[in-house]
Amino acid sequence: MSEISTPIVPEGKPTPAQQLTELRAIQALVNELAGACLPTPFATADVAFDTRYDSAPPLVQRRFDAVAGETAAYAAAGLTALIAGRKQGAGATAAAAHLAREMEKSIRAMEKILA
Repeated sequence: MSEISTPIVPEGKPTPAQQLTELRAIQALVNELAGACLPTPFATADVAFDTRYDSAPPLVQRRFDAVAGETAAYAAAGLTALIAGRKQGAGATAAAAHLAREMEKSIRAMEKILA
C-alpha cells in the first residue's frame, strides 16, 4: 500500500476566496438539481478578496465568517436533503431552486461585507 504524500483536504481554514469558490460550486450543483437553464456565474474568487479580508477590522472579519459558516451549513444540509429526496424519487425542483436563490443572496452578502 502506498502512502499519500500530500493531504487530500487542505489543512486549516479555507481562505475567504476559497470559501466563495466552494459555495459557488455547490450553488451550481443545486441549480443543476433545480433544472435551471441559466448557468450560475461560477468562477474562482479573486485573490484580492483575501487581501480585503486580511485588512478588514476584526468585527468585519467575524461577520464574514458568521455568514460564510451559516451559508455552508444550510447549503450542506439542503444539498444532502435534495440528494436523499432524489434517490427516493421525490421531485425537489422547487426546493432546489429556492436553495439556489437563498445561496445567491448569502454569497452576495458575503461579497458586500468585504466590498
